[in-house]
Parts: sequence; structure tokens; C-alpha cells
Amino acid sequence: MKTCYLTETDVGRLERHAAQASPQSGYQAMLDALLERAAVVEATNIDPSVVTMNSTVTLSNPSSGEHMTWTVVYPPDADFSQGRLNVFSPVGLALLGATPGDELRVTPPSGAPQTLKVEQIVFQPEAAGDYRL
Repeated sequence: MKTCYLTETDVGRLERHAAQASPQSGYQAMLDALLERAAVVEATNIDPSVVTMNSTVTLSNPSSGEHMTWTVVYPPDADFSQGRLNVFSPVGLALLGATPGDELRVTPPSGAPQTLKVEQIVFQPEAAGDYRL
């Protein structure tokens, strides 16, 4: 399994959100699974080709030809209709640490497994010099 690179800042915030969520949310279990394959680095050392929190990413669905652009956000900021994807959703968790060219196998709430390809990182806060997002 591919190593997922995460920033220390993102991990700390993800841990706080998981701790504040109800046990039924499953956030802690999802975060634990993510951290098992993660390498945690300082925000200033993250590669600009890695999806971090608050990154905006263009994906494609190779089977349908559909393209979509989402920003990976913390739960309180999620608004699917505005393209703001909860990091604790199946696609959100799969995106965190991904790089362009990666193919993500996800099962969205609709229940039908899909493969999504990371086409481009449109915006990454750390690459833009913003370590507070």
C-alpha cells in the first residue's frame, strides 16, 4: 500500500475533529486507518504534489468520463453542493495524501464502488505559503 504523506498540522486538526465527533460517526476509526499508512511531515516540508487539507483537486471518473473539482475540508466546512467535501467521507479520506495520477477506489454513500483518478491539484495551501488553512 502506498504511503500517504500528511502534515503535522492536518493530523492535529483531524484528531481534534475525530475526538469531538460522536462515536457512531466512525471518524476515529477512519482516522486510525489513514494514520496506519501515513508518514507525517512538517507543513513546510510537504511536497506541492500531495493533496492536503483545504486542497482543491480535479478528479475524473474513467468509466463515465465525468470530471469534478472538490476541496477537501473539515466537517463543519463541508458543503457538497459547493464542492466542499468532508474529509471524513470515503472520497475525502481517499484524497488526503493522494498525488496526480493516483487512482482511488472508493465506495460513496450511493453504494456503487467507483474508481476516480486524481487529475490535478488546483490549489494546495502549503504550496501557496499558507500554513494556517
